Amino acid sequence: MSAVQALPTARHLEPAAWARCIVSLPSMPSAFSAAVRLLGNDNASAASCISAIERDQALTVRVLRLANSPFYGAQGQVSRIGDAVQMLGLRTVASALAAVSLRTALGSLRCSGFHLANYWRHTLCTAIAARELAQLASQDVGEAFLLGLLHDVGKVILAMTSPELETQALQLASAQGIELHDAEQQLFGVTHAEVGAVVARQWNFPAHFAQAIADHHRPPAATAHGGLSLVGLVHLANDMAHHLEAPTPDIEALWQAPVWSALQCSEPQRRALIARIDDELQIMSSA
Repeated sequence: MSAVQALPTARHLEPAAWARCIVSLPSMPSAFSAAVRLLGNDNASAASCISAIERDQALTVRVLRLANSPFYGAQGQVSRIGDAVQMLGLRTVASALAAVSLRTALGSLRCSGFHLANYWRHTLCTAIAARELAQLASQDVGEAFLLGLLHDVGKVILAMTSPELETQALQLASAQGIELHDAEQQLFGVTHAEVGAVVARQWNFPAHFAQAIADHHRPPAATAHGGLSLVGLVHLANDMAHHLEAPTPDIEALWQAPVWSALQCSEPQRRALIARIDDELQIMSSA
């Protein structure tokens, strides 16, 4: 992802100014596009996934590293991408492809106070949590993972387009002990969630993707059947990631959300869920 047009430093920019900036964004990375198509197509062929990975040496190395990790129990046994796809499954490899390609695209970001490594770990943790929760909530696991990857992309856009204001927002949030999106609203007149929704629309994601990104800071609502909506799922995954990333994670506070009863998730299931998220985060972080 290359640099984009810088925004003026005026407070409370008009929506037209954001639109002019956002329309200048580059296209979604091709490898990420390939992964999106694979995750959204139950009938996709393994050959298209293998081809997308093998065109990029760095992606090839990372996917093979993932396949040979202790988490999947095949240390040193997988030497070809085709073998990795067969062992891990198409969707797992496509998820890795999406994650690695997006991380590579964001690698050139420079903004004082914006720690890309922290941003990426949170993004990845949210994506993994969203995928695990999707299984409990009978939601599409591919969509959930992608939304986890994209839920905070607006932060990156703000940092790229107006680094001075985003730095001020980070400082304000820290100084006042408020959420970053509240600080952004004060300084920008718009939040990273709103900006991320615009980016999702520009990248031609379905309307419900943009809605889930825009609303990921709002408390989750149950569906008509008493389960968890995709929007609520992303909110909960984001909340889980923040709890798990805390210096001293307060897991008991995490369980207080009423949505857990709607998911009919017992305490042993919840703890197993946390363990799976933590294990896969370690693997995916090094992939």
